[in-house]
Amino acid sequence: MQWQLHETGFLPTHDPITRLTDPVLANVERLGADLPQLVHDREFRTRCSEYLKVPIDWPALLVTTAEAEIERMFMLFSYFASAYVHSPGLPPTDRLPACLAVPLVQLARRIDRPPILSYASYCLHNWRRIDPAGPISLGNLALLQNFSLAQDGKEDEDWFILVHVDIEARAAAALNAVHSAPIIIAKSDVVAMTVLLEQTAASLQLMNQSMNRMPEGCSAEVYFRKVRPYIFGFNNIVYVGCFNDVSQTYRGETGAQSSIVPTMLMALGIRHKNSLLTQHLEDMQTYMPTPHREFIRGAASMRDFVLANKNQLRDPYNACLDELIAFRSRHFEYAVNYIDKKVDNPIATGGTPYVPWLRQLIEETRDFHLS
Repeated sequence: MQWQLHETGFLPTHDPITRLTDPVLANVERLGADLPQLVHDREFRTRCSEYLKVPIDWPALLVTTAEAEIERMFMLFSYFASAYVHSPGLPPTDRLPACLAVPLVQLARRIDRPPILSYASYCLHNWRRIDPAGPISLGNLALLQNFSLAQDGKEDEDWFILVHVDIEARAAAALNAVHSAPIIIAKSDVVAMTVLLEQTAASLQLMNQSMNRMPEGCSAEVYFRKVRPYIFGFNNIVYVGCFNDVSQTYRGETGAQSSIVPTMLMALGIRHKNSLLTQHLEDMQTYMPTPHREFIRGAASMRDFVLANKNQLRDPYNACLDELIAFRSRHFEYAVNYIDKKVDNPIATGGTPYVPWLRQLIEETRDFHLS
């Protein structure tokens, strides 16, 4: 199984594989390795078909391929699609060629996610440990796939993504804690719930410490010019050979596709007011791995139990909210400094008017503080 909840949180149970071993897929790997140079030379669109000219029986291949390899194939082809559609310096395109579209769509159907680069591929399945016996943490992580060469911002791109990997690892303790909540509630064990909330707050605090490190290795200028252009969504793109050549629209890669915060919202009993924002956040769950969606839906709210034992549990519960608010506030700060100050049209890669929406999320979360 590629995912089950343990010490890695929502990261894969086993580290992502670093290479496809099937000889049939050698040119797929070669295109991934050459992608940054092809993008730099503005030749990816014209040359990608050269790499993929040998026919592959995708339906047969996908039946016999292990889940970890499926994830790597999907990661590579979703990078290929974004490199093709989002090509700075080249005219816009409304078509994704069949050599990219057909495998991407078939892989997407196999894993039940939309056929576009999303957080699960960009972050969750796009890292390796430098020391395999060491921790999953900044300093011991390297990226598997890039859009950029070293001179074009690779280090900033690496850091941007790997900070998110580190955050995912730090969230594991909180996820494991809230997963045990139903048993504690059933036993009406206030002492155990106090420990659970304290563990959750400590884990969220570690997430915040990781989030705070973003400016160390990813500058706002490089992010805006070299990282962000490749992670927007697709608007009215024809996937040639798929969907009867009817154009498709998908959201771009965004941290809103991480399953951590939705799980915490469910567990802490935070319900946002129904709006276009909440509809968007629900839509983001379709871009998450299926087990993560199911985990979110299955998360039990602790709020009623906390309210019933407010004298003992108010402070540790509020501490969890404080850390969640701090996380969202820092995200808001980065959105302003990394994006909003540089654009006239403030739309996020996921397609949202992020400044008012992020502010609304923060304010609504504050409303759940217990007095």
